[in-house]
Amino acid sequence: MTEPGIEGLTVTNEIGEQYFIMGKNHIKITEHFSADGKPLDELIADLITQKIKENAGKSA
Repeated sequence: MTEPGIEGLTVTNEIGEQYFIMGKNHIKITEHFSADGKPLDELIADLITQKIKENAGKSA
C-alpha cells in the first residue's frame, strides 16, 4: 500500500491488483497492451519522434 497523494491514493491488494482511490471512487488500474507488442518506453519514444516530425513540418 502506498501513501496518499494530494489527489488520491493508489493501493495494491494481496493478489497484486492495483486501484486508484479518490473519495468514494475506486478505479482498477489495468494495462491494455498486447503481450507481444512494443514495451511502453518504446511506444512513448515513437510518439515523441512522431510529434517532433509533425512540428518540424509545420515550421518549414
